[in-house]
Amino acid sequence: MTKRSQPSSIDILPEDTKALIGKLRLQGRTIDEINDHLKSMDVEVSRSALGRHVKKLAVLGERMRRSRDMAASLVDRFGDQPDNKVARMNLEMMHTLILDVMTAETTDEEGEPMPVTLDPEQVNYLASALRSLTSAQKTDEDRMFKIKAELAKEAAKAVDTVSRSQGLTPESARMFREAVLGVVKP
Repeated sequence: MTKRSQPSSIDILPEDTKALIGKLRLQGRTIDEINDHLKSMDVEVSRSALGRHVKKLAVLGERMRRSRDMAASLVDRFGDQPDNKVARMNLEMMHTLILDVMTAETTDEEGEPMPVTLDPEQVNYLASALRSLTSAQKTDEDRMFKIKAELAKEAAKAVDTVSRSQGLTPESARMFREAVLGVVKP
């Protein structure tokens, strides 16, 4: 990714002034109104720098909204499932993060969009993240498969125990296991 050699005139402003810019923008103020307000505070910034900053705020706000929507969607999607919700949510968030990196755009000094470029080290880190993500998904799937298999075994044992105590024939117990539990005992 290309980085600016020096911070913009907005970047060097005190944090409270930058927060004020964001607050005024959220109130619906125009760039000119914000600039006039800054001038009344003896803060001089160019209109174009302010415009770029406001644009960055809008992009950041959109990303935050998408992130909140994604989190809400994940909670809705995995909220009722008893399995490892945190691990699944982390996997989904990592997918989204990688997608954002691969589709992101940066802007040049004039605010024009430029594609994101990655150096070999960044590509290596991304490839490593993808490998880790794939491994984590496989581990999660294997874990769920083992849990389901163990539950099926325990249920089959319970059926055998109950069927013996209730006087069912081994054939009746086998039919019950297969029909209700889907478990075939070897």
